Amino acid sequence: MIISLLYYSASQFLTKNNNKIVIFLQHIIFSCYICCYLFLLLVNPGVPGKEHFLNEYYKNYKGDYNKLQRCQKCNIIVPKKFKSGHCKYCNICIMKYDHHCPWIGKCVGKYNLIVFYIFLFFASFFYLNGLLIFFLYLKNNH
Repeated sequence: MIISLLYYSASQFLTKNNNKIVIFLQHIIFSCYICCYLFLLLVNPGVPGKEHFLNEYYKNYKGDYNKLQRCQKCNIIVPKKFKSGHCKYCNICIMKYDHHCPWIGKCVGKYNLIVFYIFLFFASFFYLNGLLIFFLYLKNNH
């Protein structure tokens, strides 16, 4: 995040004589990038609620017990269709666990996977646009 802010301020310094459309695009992309980042920080990635703990789940479950999956470490039961996984960094189970992302400091799972892909899209556009600004700056000043 700090690198992004430094990169953003450097690109603003470099754009004093450049195209206004490129600068506007940089602002829009950066705003979307930050919104996605904040969403990823604030949203539950897919941690099962208390209704998924062993005793509560068996009391209320009416179905085929072969379709359930139990985590040995945290004693949570979820349907196998959720493809739950236990994160060794966070020490919690995540429904539809994808991975633990060191860049956002959280797991990516059921509730934040799509926003994570959008975040990657805007991050890529943000840095590519920064390169475009840098090359425009080099072209105008040399």
